[in-house]
Amino acid sequence: MTNTERIEFEKGFLDRLNGKTSLLRDLAGKREIIFQEFCEFFNHSQFKNIFPDIMNPELENLLKGFLSYGLIDDFLSDPNVEDIIIDSLSPIFIRKTSGGLIKTDKSFASKEELDLFIKKLLVFSERKDIKKINNFKLSGLKGRVNIVLAPFGPQITISRIKTKPLSIIELIQNGTLNAQMAAQFWLYVEGLGIKPANIIIVGGPGAGKTTLLNAIFSFIPNTERIVVIEDTLELHTDLGENCSRLESDEEVSLANLVKNALRMRLDRIIIGEVRGSEAKDMMTAMNIGKYCMATLHASSAREAIIRLENEPMHVSAALINMVDVFVVMHRRNADGKIQRVVGELAETGGMEQKMVLLSLLWSCDLSNFSFQKSQVSSIYRDRLAEISGKSPREIMAELDVRTKVINALLEKNIKDIESVTQIFHKYISNPQAVIRGLGLNAEGAG
Repeated sequence: MTNTERIEFEKGFLDRLNGKTSLLRDLAGKREIIFQEFCEFFNHSQFKNIFPDIMNPELENLLKGFLSYGLIDDFLSDPNVEDIIIDSLSPIFIRKTSGGLIKTDKSFASKEELDLFIKKLLVFSERKDIKKINNFKLSGLKGRVNIVLAPFGPQITISRIKTKPLSIIELIQNGTLNAQMAAQFWLYVEGLGIKPANIIIVGGPGAGKTTLLNAIFSFIPNTERIVVIEDTLELHTDLGENCSRLESDEEVSLANLVKNALRMRLDRIIIGEVRGSEAKDMMTAMNIGKYCMATLHASSAREAIIRLENEPMHVSAALINMVDVFVVMHRRNADGKIQRVVGELAETGGMEQKMVLLSLLWSCDLSNFSFQKSQVSSIYRDRLAEISGKSPREIMAELDVRTKVINALLEKNIKDIESVTQIFHKYISNPQAVIRGLGLNAEGAG
């Protein structure tokens, strides 16, 4: 079969599958059905006459090639690749975790090959039509896709999603934050089971907002009912025992999903990225006692507040004060290596002359990537003490214990997301058992 014939064959089968793409949601489980469809299509196509003696093993190879993403398969399977950038027939660029932007020796040979690739992206991702601007998830949650039909050819950006998120321990190991800050996040997210913090993680594109959100997901008690709302499914929620995942589209907006979530008997809402009117609905959820976590594009905590106050979000300062913590992620190139760090950890501190006050607890010196703890008192800790009946000193002692637990995990190199999450969940119900299991001697836990 020539390359031209293969392209025509695959286009024909894609047309047949269009509208039946639920078959492709689980390629492993549905493979037999897909193969039957494939064989039937082959037998009723012109190619049966061209290649009458083709056997099942050869059809299997055809199917395997059809189900692949061809040129970019190697990039999708490389855990160090973050972005794949395709500018029509020009060489493909990739962005690696630590190496920045790299020009590859791969490119599409013809417009026909590129058109087939785009059609495959659409059909595999359950999209029927191509538009001027397209945003959707890559089949199998391998990434998200942006396609723009431009005058000089399609511009395609595929942001690869890690198949296994980094744990908070791995983030400490790679320098994103330190153990004390991780313990602080643990306290924020779990809130002693009484008052978890409302958290917004901000930063620029590729700063590590989603990576951090995925990592601190491990701190959420498994007794909670969680609703995750995203434009494109990116967050890893496999470790949540009672978690609903919702995705916006042209018919249902993020704002509508946030409003509806309040009818879903939830404890916590997680929004993949806040950028519009859904910000008001998120603040309303906070105001009625639902705990929220979200990401937002901004370069500082103050800039995040300015964005929230202005269009299209237009949230009043009084409601913004419902956010307990702003976390600012920074992305820097240090000696040719990309480093992501928690640049600011700031708590809200009430209002003054209609302005939300901020209290900076931690910051990062970007000249040497060292973390600096301020001497200010934690406003959230004092609020938690008042609600819980514990003294601020007792909560500080609990933070010390949690820091020791995290340091013990570092020393024992217990870092995979499943093991780490299991330990954090166990700590909530039986802290002393975890402490003993890690060989620690800590007073005041629990």
